[in-house]
Amino acid sequence: MSATPNANGDQHSKSTIVEAQSPPVWKPALKEAAKVFGIAWIVIIVGYIALFKEIHPGFIPFMGRDAEPRVIPAQAFRQVVGSGFLSGGNRVVSEFTNGQAILVSDTRFVAEDYPFIQVNIEGLTTWAYGVVFWRTAAEPDEINTMVLQRSWDAVTQVAMVYGNEKYRGEIIELTVGFVSDPTDHDNNGEPITLIDVELRPFSPLRVAQQIIEDWRNPPLWGGDANNKVRGIHENGMVFPNAVANLLVVTGVLLAWMGRRWRKLRFGQIPQVRLLAVALCLCLYGWAFNDILRWHWRIAQLLDTHERYAGLPLEQRIRNNPVRCGRRDDCFEHLLPYF
Repeated sequence: MSATPNANGDQHSKSTIVEAQSPPVWKPALKEAAKVFGIAWIVIIVGYIALFKEIHPGFIPFMGRDAEPRVIPAQAFRQVVGSGFLSGGNRVVSEFTNGQAILVSDTRFVAEDYPFIQVNIEGLTTWAYGVVFWRTAAEPDEINTMVLQRSWDAVTQVAMVYGNEKYRGEIIELTVGFVSDPTDHDNNGEPITLIDVELRPFSPLRVAQQIIEDWRNPPLWGGDANNKVRGIHENGMVFPNAVANLLVVTGVLLAWMGRRWRKLRFGQIPQVRLLAVALCLCLYGWAFNDILRWHWRIAQLLDTHERYAGLPLEQRIRNNPVRCGRRDDCFEHLLPYF
């Protein structure tokens, strides 16, 4: 007498067969998305190079010039505000005066030869920021300014193209300054060492370096009520959010075009839906943006810890550049209450 399988057994067997026959979705979707994401990077980089002059017309006067890199040594700078000394060929700023320390050099050069400037320093803290000043032969009485972007205890390369439209013609004076933040800490009493200043001509390598440093070193939060933090500082060349969105859109377009081509040429049916690939591309775009931010999230954490951790309320208020951002009047009679 033969055994008769029960209904539950048959249903379980059919369910197992259906599951075994269902093709995987997310693993192939992730692989396909990774492939088109990498191709999208190549497409965007090639397109950026081809359209560089249209995207950044301000660089046109600085391109195609036969200029060699120059280095201005620290000895060429004299300190006109604050106190300091020379040490082993470097200029050390030891004290601020009225919240400033100014180092001046009379070095002359043509601005169009050097769209990028690198100020090599050590010892900059969250309690101060760097500034570059210059004067031109055409308007010697006018002083032009551009803030330097901090990277830990140093500053990044700066694209002078975005500093001021006055950066043209012969430069007759280049000045490096350090300014105390509004809380009047004067770099917290720490010395700042100027090693040298590099004048850098235009090159694709310098452009790539500028973009990477812009992305890795955005401004820290200002301590306002909303803790707003820009994805990049105001003089940055390319916004990473725009690149991330463009990567996702380009990747989806490439995936669609690849599917259409394989279907028309070979009659192949895609293993996974385009929607799954698009969702994976969004995941890669988010990961790209988030990885960029971990570098300066750590910097924000250190900045916050130095300004507020373990301090009484009154001192925390004094250390906040928004609530007490004034040298002469910090509303001291209200400090315990706001």
